[in-house]
Amino acid sequence: MLWSSSGMLSRLVLPSLMAVLFTGCGKSPESSRPAPVSATAPAQDAKPAPGAEQTAAAVAPSDASEAALNAALMELTQAVRKYSFEHQRVPKTVGEVVAAGYVKNMPQAPPGKKFEIDAKTVQVVLVNQ
Repeated sequence: MLWSSSGMLSRLVLPSLMAVLFTGCGKSPESSRPAPVSATAPAQDAKPAPGAEQTAAAVAPSDASEAALNAALMELTQAVRKYSFEHQRVPKTVGEVVAAGYVKNMPQAPPGKKFEIDAKTVQVVLVNQ
C-alpha cells in the first residue's frame, strides 16, 4: 500500500515541480530585458583617441540628462498607474496626477516637449508641444 501511494505521489509532485521550473521566476520578458546601451557612450575596453577627452566630457552631461529624463518618465508613469489603480480610471493629464498629490516634485520637460499620458499603455511619454 505504501509503495503504490509513493508512486502516485511522485507522479503528482514531479510534473508540478517541472512546471514550476519551466515557468521561471514570473518576470515578464519586458522587465527582464537588459538596458539599452547608448550609441554615444564609449566602450569600456576602448581607449580614447588623442583629443577625445573633450568629446567625452561633452557627451557625459547629455547622457546624465538622458538618464535623469528616463528616471523622471518612469517616476511619472508609476504615479499615473497608481492614480489609475486607486481611482479606477486613467487621468487625462499629468497635471491631474500632480494636483492629486501623487508627484512631489514635477520634473521639467525638455524645451519644445511636454509630458503626456498614453492611455493605451498607461505610461507617460514626451511629445512635441
